[in-house]
Amino acid sequence: MPKFVEGSLIFGILLAVLAFGGGEPVSFAIVELIFLAAAAALVVHGMAPVETFSWRTFTVPLALVGVVLLQLCPLPSSWVSRFANSEASMGDVRWSSWSIEPLSTRNQLLILVTCLIAFFFAQLVSHERKPKGRLVLSLLGLGTFEAFYGLVQYLSGWQKIFAYTKKYDLEDATGTYINRNHFAGLLEMILPFGVALILYEYGKLRGNDGQSPAALKTMLQRRSFQKFVLCLCISVMLFAALIFSRSRMGILAASASILMMFGLTVISQRQGKVSLVFFAVFAALSLGLAIWIGPGPIVSRFENVSQEYSGLDQSRLSIWRDALGLIERHPLFGTGLGTFPVAFTSVQTGFLGQFVNHAHNDYVELASDVGLPAALMLFASFVFVLARATQTFRFASGNFDRAVALGCVGSLVAILLHSLTDFNLYMPANALIFSVVLGLAISARPPGVALRSE
Repeated sequence: MPKFVEGSLIFGILLAVLAFGGGEPVSFAIVELIFLAAAAALVVHGMAPVETFSWRTFTVPLALVGVVLLQLCPLPSSWVSRFANSEASMGDVRWSSWSIEPLSTRNQLLILVTCLIAFFFAQLVSHERKPKGRLVLSLLGLGTFEAFYGLVQYLSGWQKIFAYTKKYDLEDATGTYINRNHFAGLLEMILPFGVALILYEYGKLRGNDGQSPAALKTMLQRRSFQKFVLCLCISVMLFAALIFSRSRMGILAASASILMMFGLTVISQRQGKVSLVFFAVFAALSLGLAIWIGPGPIVSRFENVSQEYSGLDQSRLSIWRDALGLIERHPLFGTGLGTFPVAFTSVQTGFLGQFVNHAHNDYVELASDVGLPAALMLFASFVFVLARATQTFRFASGNFDRAVALGCVGSLVAILLHSLTDFNLYMPANALIFSVVLGLAISARPPGVALRSE
């Protein structure tokens, strides 16, 4: 595998996250250029090992790109009006497009292509053991930095992102993100890999040393034990920072994913009893750290949850209700990727006089943007990838393969749950990492097939 593929992938992820989570257009444009240039170099030099993956894995992503391109194509206005169930008069306009705001759709198309390249690169990197390990460790290193940064913000009150003074979420840990929910989305995608590596490192110790007192002394001196302790400390810090982001759904989604991970280790009949002990230790350390710092602000966030889901005109429920009306008007091809803020004004009944930039539900917003057929196809592919990663964890022979697969399962479960109430998949950096996790998960080898060591 070309080294520049691995380097471009890791550097692009780091830059996207550190530059306000990709929310700053100029910074993310640099990320887009890096990925596009790396992909072009790969095509020109013909260095993509075709045998390393199945091209069928690109069917859904390429189909989604095709749908977005179709949204940008000029079409007779009468066609657009008929299929969009639009009652608006087209006047003398003879040509139009499915997208009601082509500029926004073009911008989102560039982000989508960047994520597709990241998905492709992640599969290339996953073909070899060492690059795959470096990619996972890079994600953990990035998560550790963000968690530490967020805890410093929360504990010290130093609410800055480098030289930028924050204006929102001033009492929360946000790392280099503006929005606490997006910060939580990042951590909940990385945390499962730390938990999976805890079990992996312990498995290496058990496999070599047994349980006798003499072996225990030897085990404590091994490098694997040091890695085990390090992974445990990193995971606890990640979860603590996620808690102090005060993102309610982020905390619940991460907790559910960790529970699912430990449940899978139990039913897999490998380290079942030990995994329960690790879960208890991990939970005790994380909660102990949270209690020591002070859980009052987190508890208060959950106490007022009913206010945001009250069904009144100023709630997420009102946005979802209106967005469903938008889907009903444009069921087949949507209003155009990235056009929700503009399209929503035509059905908006809540938050009148205010700008609603997202549906706060990735599933609803994607369906309104690209239409129900494309959205259902995309959601079904997520379920397929999740099922494949679960199967790899349960039946693969390689311990490292199983650990990465388990991390992918936890990561996907967490972000897909969080997407029920937020728009993490519309945050460029988080969408990029989500694409990488999908690439890691889909490249999981069937039972008995190991990765190349070099």
